[in-house]
Amino acid sequence: MARQYYNNGGLIGPDNDPSNTPESISTFTGGGTFTPSGATTAEVVIVGGGGGGGSNRGGAGGAGGVLYASSYTLPGSPVSVSIGGGGTYAWTGTNGGSSSFDGHTAQGGGGGGAHGGNYAAKPGGSGGGAGHAMGGMAAGSGTQSPSGSFTGYGNPGGDAGDPAAGGGGAGQSARGRTAGGQGIPLTVNTPTASPTTYYFGGGGGGPRTSGGQGGGRHGQPGGDNQGGGGGSHGTGTGGTSPTAQAGYVAVKEPAFFAGAPGVWRLQEVYELVKDGNWSS
Repeated sequence: MARQYYNNGGLIGPDNDPSNTPESISTFTGGGTFTPSGATTAEVVIVGGGGGGGSNRGGAGGAGGVLYASSYTLPGSPVSVSIGGGGTYAWTGTNGGSSSFDGHTAQGGGGGGAHGGNYAAKPGGSGGGAGHAMGGMAAGSGTQSPSGSFTGYGNPGGDAGDPAAGGGGAGQSARGRTAGGQGIPLTVNTPTASPTTYYFGGGGGGPRTSGGQGGGRHGQPGGDNQGGGGGSHGTGTGGTSPTAQAGYVAVKEPAFFAGAPGVWRLQEVYELVKDGNWSS
């Protein structure tokens, strides 16, 4: 019987069926290590922790900064991941913690200002909203910048006034004086075949108003692991602490060709035939 050899672009073998690795989604709500599955690029979002709301008619917390890349070049080795915690409710809210992935950092959101002389809000990934004050421009600035191939998202909080202001969001500044800015809509943490939109980095809402998508309403915390800013203390909150929520990292690796079983290099075929060990 004549031996059969198959020409497969420089590879020879009886079985050249392709093997594909499916799409892979890795999410982090706490620190850890990301190990690439073998894909060369991925869609990645990094979200800092939201800023805490201010007490006593204070302003709302700003959202954590957001870094997003639709096609990030992955290294060939494991990557360190850290997740920033949410800022706490205080006379002047504290800033959220930063989150990082492969050396790229999403900053924590700015804390909300308090009432009267401490109405100034803090800068952060997105800035906190100023507290109750009759005048003054004391909004926290948004300080998130791009990083490498990542686009940075962060906006300022609302100005001082009556009532207190909402926090800035990743998608927009505080809306007017009181409502928190919207987060940015992404589907990176859901399957491509059946995506669900989540809003990351919504600013907290000022007194009697709602937060941006992903941010806390007045007197309520921001969205869990979406980097939402904590809502303003406001009035009638029943003592609910408007502490913001933690940050987040999601990595979506596409499906990729992982090789073909039963395939030999030409040199391997030559050695087998020479030694009489090649089977037809």
